[in-house]
Amino acid sequence: MAPAQSWPTLNGLLKLPAWSNLALNIQGDGFVNPTGGLVQGRNWIQQSNLDLKLSSGFGKDPNRWREADHWVAHGTLTLVSGVAGYGQTIGAVFPLSAQDSPTGLWISEASVERRGIGIDFKAGLFSLDPDFVDSPVLNVYVNTVFNDVLNLNQPGLPINPYVAPGIELKWRPVPADPAIPGDTGAHGEWRYAAYLLNPSSRLAALLGVDPNQPAVDGYAQVLQWSFDRLPGARRLAAPIRHRGQPLGRQLPAPLLQVGGGSIALSGSGEILPLLFSSLTLAPELPIGLDNRIWFGLSGGNDAGGNPVRFTGSGGWLCQGLIAGRPFDVLALGYGQSRFNQQLTAGLGPQSLLELNYSVAINSSLTLQPVLQWIQTSPGIGSILALALQVQLQF
Repeated sequence: MAPAQSWPTLNGLLKLPAWSNLALNIQGDGFVNPTGGLVQGRNWIQQSNLDLKLSSGFGKDPNRWREADHWVAHGTLTLVSGVAGYGQTIGAVFPLSAQDSPTGLWISEASVERRGIGIDFKAGLFSLDPDFVDSPVLNVYVNTVFNDVLNLNQPGLPINPYVAPGIELKWRPVPADPAIPGDTGAHGEWRYAAYLLNPSSRLAALLGVDPNQPAVDGYAQVLQWSFDRLPGARRLAAPIRHRGQPLGRQLPAPLLQVGGGSIALSGSGEILPLLFSSLTLAPELPIGLDNRIWFGLSGGNDAGGNPVRFTGSGGWLCQGLIAGRPFDVLALGYGQSRFNQQLTAGLGPQSLLELNYSVAINSSLTLQPVLQWIQTSPGIGSILALALQVQLQF
């Protein structure tokens, strides 16, 4: 059983050459908070991403030297439209959607990458995500506590759609196993990146965006180790067998990420540490067709205007929970954040529970009803927010 026929891609409509790939992703969130919060209201926020890659490596085997060794040019424009700041308006500490950025047109990537066997190098303008602190399992969620680099909040970090000039190195000590899709090798994969933070606000404003973020004079470094040869990895390389037919897996592979970094402030000489980790597992459960459980931790210290000292989160994903809907995904997540009392004296921990259900209309269109329950400061109490996310991919 396969999803309904998808709509034409931009590559097919424009008849682009084989060495280019153009994609348009439109993701919008409509919110309402029927109870709780400073006010009751509704909101719409949307991100549209036009992504262009130019490379001679499309369709080639990444495990063969002659085919893997190639250049990739990557550019992305992001248009944010609607009304930003809905979460803060109703009294939540964090945005209720990862789409909620200052409105306008952003340059969210302009980079060149050299790919090869074992070692890749990238330079240009890019963000931490999706290469760092961004486990694929988190992309199923809507709230920024989950779906925004594990809720790292240190000012100045280039978190999408913000970018900064940077360089990145990726190293796999042992070649990948071609039998395991996306394999990083027996010793995992190391990634290192360094960013110059000073130009970030100016870069965001190049096309007219008011970034609403203070300029940071300094630089950031990040180091991350990823390992995906976890229990179940080889089993998950095969498709799901359902009623005698093979079905594609909608959930990401098991993954362990451990990393950290620092921001060095040029003016004061302060070094601000960052720590993060995530673990995705694939238990065999007697429910649905495929399951994942995950855990995440992130945090920093009280220096440099960092509002969030610690965030811990975890959740469960299930594909095919409802009979007859094998490509739908149910997601449940819980997170709690603790704050820097030097900046937010008296603000207790904020808890978040999110429940959503992704309905795969076809491979191009997904509808996702969302429920978020937020326990915030004592003066505001609990907030119930309902949403519908619409995602289109061409």
